[in-house]
Amino acid sequence: MERDQLYIFYLDAMKKFFKDKRVIVVVLAIVLVLLFLNFNQRMILLSRLRSQEKDQNQKYIQLEATRDALKTELAYAYSDEAVESWARQEGRMIHEGDVPIVLIPVSNPVPTSIPKQEAIVDEIKKWEIWQELFFGE
Repeated sequence: MERDQLYIFYLDAMKKFFKDKRVIVVVLAIVLVLLFLNFNQRMILLSRLRSQEKDQNQKYIQLEATRDALKTELAYAYSDEAVESWARQEGRMIHEGDVPIVLIPVSNPVPTSIPKQEAIVDEIKKWEIWQELFFGE
């Protein structure tokens, strides 16, 4: 019985408490502030995730380009053109009908003489310099 009375007293106290409109307004304001903070956190998270998505898309595009370049290089490596190119350039092999040319280095190089040019010096006297300066012939 005491339990029922206590329950009734509690309900009456809650009714009186929520009859006051200020309490309801304060509770609603607190709920709205909490919802706004939660929304703000979610928007920040969304912005960060979009930035990461953009970075990952750029990396994916670069990796696709690298993959395509490697596929092209691999296809060339298995082609007959690559084998022939390697054989001629690095393997130093010749094809049937080719005439091999072997360059032999010169054992005793012949020095070439460079003719010396003689400098032509005109002797100008000092009075000719002064005359040129003043009269300008």
